[in-house]
Amino acid sequence: MSIRNFSSLFDPGSVAVIGASLRPGSLGAIVLANMAGGGYAGALWPVNPKYDELLGVRCYARVSALPQAPDLAVICTPPATVPGLIAELGARGTRAAVVLTRGLDEAKAGGGRSVRQAMLDAAKPHLLRILGPGGVGLLAPHSGLNASLAEGGAKAGKIAFVSQSDALMAAVLDWARLHGIGFSKFASLGERADIDLGDLLDYLADDADTAAILVYMENLACARKFMSAARLAARAKPVIVLKAGRDSSDLAYDAAFRRAGMLRVHSTEDLFDAAETLTHARALRGERLAIVANGGALGTIATDALAYADGKLALLPPATVKLLRAALPGLGGLAAPANPLNLGGAATPAQYAAVFDALLREPQVDALLLIHAPATGVDATRVAELLAPLARGSGKNVLSCWLGGASVAGARRVFADAGLPAYDTPEQAVRGFMQTVQYRRNQELLMEVPGQLPPGSKPERAAARAVLAAAVADGRAALSAPETRAVLAAYGIRMGERGGSAAGAAPGDAFAIAVQDDAMFGPVISFGPGGAAGAAGGMDAGAGRRTVGLPPLNMVLARDMVERTRLRPAAASDALCHALIQVSDLVADTCELASLRLDPLLAGADGVLALDAGITLGPPRASYRLAIRAYPQELEQEVVWQGAPLTLRPIRPEDAPQHVEFFARLEADDVRLRFFSVMRELQPAQLARLTQIDYDRAMAFIATRIGSGGRPETLGVVRAVADLDNQHAEFAILIRSDLKGKGLGAILFQKLIDYFRSRGTAAIVGEALSENGGVQQLVRRFGGSVSPSPEPGMAILTLKLQP
Repeated sequence: MSIRNFSSLFDPGSVAVIGASLRPGSLGAIVLANMAGGGYAGALWPVNPKYDELLGVRCYARVSALPQAPDLAVICTPPATVPGLIAELGARGTRAAVVLTRGLDEAKAGGGRSVRQAMLDAAKPHLLRILGPGGVGLLAPHSGLNASLAEGGAKAGKIAFVSQSDALMAAVLDWARLHGIGFSKFASLGERADIDLGDLLDYLADDADTAAILVYMENLACARKFMSAARLAARAKPVIVLKAGRDSSDLAYDAAFRRAGMLRVHSTEDLFDAAETLTHARALRGERLAIVANGGALGTIATDALAYADGKLALLPPATVKLLRAALPGLGGLAAPANPLNLGGAATPAQYAAVFDALLREPQVDALLLIHAPATGVDATRVAELLAPLARGSGKNVLSCWLGGASVAGARRVFADAGLPAYDTPEQAVRGFMQTVQYRRNQELLMEVPGQLPPGSKPERAAARAVLAAAVADGRAALSAPETRAVLAAYGIRMGERGGSAAGAAPGDAFAIAVQDDAMFGPVISFGPGGAAGAAGGMDAGAGRRTVGLPPLNMVLARDMVERTRLRPAAASDALCHALIQVSDLVADTCELASLRLDPLLAGADGVLALDAGITLGPPRASYRLAIRAYPQELEQEVVWQGAPLTLRPIRPEDAPQHVEFFARLEADDVRLRFFSVMRELQPAQLARLTQIDYDRAMAFIATRIGSGGRPETLGVVRAVADLDNQHAEFAILIRSDLKGKGLGAILFQKLIDYFRSRGTAAIVGEALSENGGVQQLVRRFGGSVSPSPEPGMAILTLKLQP
């Protein structure tokens, strides 16, 4: 269902509290008091036949008596009444409801259905979205909305919080009030009958009031929906998740969060520390931290914490050491200032400033941490006043730890007012820095351009898939050794005999690749030590040196898996990366594979050699079992254009280099007509967004052929992104400037139309500059319409796809 009605949920013009009451402790009494006392400026309509007035507000006997359909309904009535209320509200035009009533699963409605199912059936015809049942409700502090059971409300801020725990939600609100932390949105998911975490991530990704999203989660209902929404949200703003429960799926959850670009933390304190750090952080240029403290022990504590977290200390070059020595004459016997830098207890505010200035100008320093303990004769507030402008003007991340209470309160305020994070302890400050580092690593992983994929033979792979299908049809639970050898060979993985070796492989250096089915995320791939050094197929054993990834993999993702194990130098890493990708392809291509084990696996100059392997089978399952949709190879098409072969296919991340070349051959006016602005080149983030698409939400087809240099070249691209209820797909098209007017645009547009028509999309829509006659003519040629846009100089393009 669509999130287009979420404005009624979080920014309603009118709210009906159904079951409003004055009975102490009742749901209706608590919600009504919160709504009346929270500063909500919209219309508030209590509904209960027992009252004429509640808290000075007119009370209505029933929904039908309301002056109009409420934008949002908060339902606090017994379970049996809920489906009828939802049906009545939906028929009147209400599009969002918070159902605080519990016990809908246990209660029965007509036809043997649960009340919960009857509620959903009643909502569906009206596209009415439901938060709950159960839970605590929601808050939108910027509009004074407190449609929740949380007394006291919340301060307005830029952080959204979404929770699967009612108890934690109440505790977090209380903790946030104590620490002065504000929220843009605050939602308790309850039993997630309708609205789930994926829906809220979709909405919050585009919410202008939200700068960072915090999530507390315990489990998921649909991994693919979650991954699609999480990847979208994490590209837009920091998404920080606290996942409870360490179980057999935990490594898979870690892999999912990392793949989506989210940051995982392990405590409530870290959750808010990370939000504070990331919302104020500048983009890190590197990971090298300089530490300045007014005591040797303080610097040592921070350095130990940094080493434990696998952080990097900045190395200070001689020129900077000379500047520091000049700034600190006779202080602490600093013959050779080093990192961490001990200022001693007598450093003046001016000396602090000189040290800061030198370190912030040093290119080898990417971020700076100040640790200050109260010192006799040193005005901490004056220190902060001198340092804050230097920090803000440097373009680098500056973190601080002001140890103590009242004597450093002023310094804390100065830094807070400047948007600079201040922590209570050195360890906490280092954790904040490393959260920034990990977030940067995760985001870079999303944006990095993968290398080319290892070649694969389509006929051989088709034969391999037939082997698996035949074995399942015979009722077998595993492939025989010859069948396993043949299947692996089709995907480029050689098998040898026990005692064999791969050219260039280090003696005794064995690896293991395994595939197992996770209950939530489907097939997951693990990599780590093999043979006697590792646990071959288990997803739990040896986790400290093993990594887990979600298919499909590319070279960037595979290399990340290999490097995070730290098992060996990079000599054979390409071979191991290729093997991981080939296993990933096998998983994506087959619906019968239940598990796979390559152990021991040797890697050398001539590739990998599996000395033992096994493949088990299960009933055929749809490709939807993958948490992330794989490259849709079935959409590739060969056509003839201008008398020569041309390939139409979905774009993939590995197309980035040729997409840069394609962009370079566009005339400036063609770029302006497509992007509505003048761009000389694609920035890395733009390139990633254009080539790394979510095939569940979007599709981009390129026209490609082998160019004069023997390398593939992109001639044109058409793309569209569908909304969540599949009503519209917004498109754009771009043809290389020297190839316009030769029919290529029509070929690509027809490919796009066929695809979205097959998936049931109602219409293709778009916006174009009024002067862009080419795209308007293209849409009209296929039976579409062009109409003026309310925005001056723009036209709206519409092509209906369904009868």
